[in-house]
Amino acid sequence: MLNHQKSLHVFNEHQNAVQCVDISPLQNNNKNNNNKSNSIGVIGGNGYTICSGSWDRTIRIWDIETTKQLNVFKGHDSWIYSVKYGSNELLNTILSGSRDESVRLWDIRSGKQIQVFNGHTSDVYAVEYSPFV
Repeated sequence: MLNHQKSLHVFNEHQNAVQCVDISPLQNNNKNNNNKSNSIGVIGGNGYTICSGSWDRTIRIWDIETTKQLNVFKGHDSWIYSVKYGSNELLNTILSGSRDESVRLWDIRSGKQIQVFNGHTSDVYAVEYSPFV
């Protein structure tokens, strides 16, 4: 028996190969907890986004339900090999690693780079948050 699969959507704004993707933790827009929503400020859709890192030196965020591109992060000087969404206190951040030998921390809400971590002497192929934040 053949299993026929098809793609639901193609996110194709990158100008070069996509090297990595990550799916966000649920960004709930529910206001039932003392009328407070979380700090991410969900823009439409179901609260899930994906981020993608590319050889075009950009990170892009996409709303999964609406398929709209929400943001583009620029700052790496070379290919991006790794992206990772933060969680808990760092819910509004993305961490990235690049061929430019840096790790960068991005603020999703402002679309700005928060910090550059230099010191590697070669490509950064993987990034991860500490579980003890």
